[in-house]
Amino acid sequence: MNMVSALGREVSTRWQITGLVQALVSRSACNVIATWLRDDRFLDAGGEPSMLLISGDDGPKFVELVHGVDVHLDADGVLSELTRLGLVEKVNTGWVMLRRSAYCPASAGSIERARSERAAQGILFRRYTDVDPEN
Repeated sequence: MNMVSALGREVSTRWQITGLVQALVSRSACNVIATWLRDDRFLDAGGEPSMLLISGDDGPKFVELVHGVDVHLDADGVLSELTRLGLVEKVNTGWVMLRRSAYCPASAGSIERARSERAAQGILFRRYTDVDPEN
């Protein structure tokens, strides 16, 4: 399923960010992953997130993804955060791939989809089962 973004680009809605990623990553990194999952420029012919170049000229670049979210973001910092958390993997020389543990099918359910949309907007949430150890 595709839809048109506010910028007039067609974006895919096949994937969503997992709840674990929403809890682990910064708002900026969460937005980068959401864009990677939805923007057709960063998806392969099968609709899966493409491997992106860290450096070089032969394909979609990680820095383009990051700067497409916010030109002021430090692409190296975002890559470092995602690598440290095991959400991306550097493969071969100069390529990075989004690990499957970072996303799930968008048809995972309305509750998970709503959480992903809130996380993409930077709205973090608590589950009703979370217990506050202070109380």
